[in-house]
Amino acid sequence: MSTKSINVLITTSKKREKYLDGILSALKEQTLSPNEIYIIYDGALKAGNKFQKNYPFSINWIDNKERISLTCLQNHIIKIMKKEFVILLNDDIILEKEYISELVRSMEEDQCIGIACGKILRMDRETIDSAGQFLDKNRKPQDRGYNQKDQGQYNNPEFIFGACAAAVLYRKSMLDDIAITPGEYFDNDYNMFYEDLDISWRANNFGWRTFYNPKAVVYHERGATAKSKKPKFKFLQRYNFTWLDRRLKTDLIKNRYMTIIKNDKIKCFLFDLPHIVLYELKLWCYCLLFEPQVVLETIKNMPLIIKAFKKRRLLAKKLKRLTCSH
Repeated sequence: MSTKSINVLITTSKKREKYLDGILSALKEQTLSPNEIYIIYDGALKAGNKFQKNYPFSINWIDNKERISLTCLQNHIIKIMKKEFVILLNDDIILEKEYISELVRSMEEDQCIGIACGKILRMDRETIDSAGQFLDKNRKPQDRGYNQKDQGQYNNPEFIFGACAAAVLYRKSMLDDIAITPGEYFDNDYNMFYEDLDISWRANNFGWRTFYNPKAVVYHERGATAKSKKPKFKFLQRYNFTWLDRRLKTDLIKNRYMTIIKNDKIKCFLFDLPHIVLYELKLWCYCLLFEPQVVLETIKNMPLIIKAFKKRRLLAKKLKRLTCSH
């Protein structure tokens, strides 16, 4: 059995307290148990004795009463973690017993792997939620096998572009290597959305690899984390973006642009420009017709979007130093 040390980071809230029993029980049953669990909650959760059961790991509760950026708070916690591996989990996740051990085994077999993920199925245990991610030509992260029936089509272990942050294992040394500034693993200006694509893309640029291990299986209640507003028009209900509240829509757009600015190569961007423009037309037509306030909020976020150019230069200088040192 591996002697590797592992921390787990979970984000939850009072509204989602019902999920904690399931995920903590699943972590307790792991063949390779984590050393510590960190749980970010919104300040309304009554941690108390309800979840202080006989677990083989310690649980640290982090109160986010001040509602600071989620990525900023995650960075603060990851920075103080001293373990070799960091697992990020949504609270609406249930893990098979071998999940952690399978991903850690993948990491141990290749030191160039900085990110590892498994097969994420829906709660019906038949529908694929994600078998890793790839970068679409329109610069959206796409989950492999999304909404497909699991018929073994993603049963081969392989290297992929990136991983969905609903359930993912990161090598701590990789996070240190690709940090924008010391301790800024995820972009502090993001909060939610595109943060997993940003990490994966940045890792690729720095020479790290992402590995998909289909033996590591989890079950996910897709949409339970962010969906909050059912679209009035039925034809819009098939788009995840339309279910988000205004603040999250604004976050998604801002983070999309920041991710592209920081990570994309100019030649690749220009080559795929028709696909990007088509997506942008659809996005902004929707916003102008149904969510004009999002347009105004995005304009207010322009200083943060422009700030991404500075971060791009910082990352380029860091990569150059690392390349020269090797």
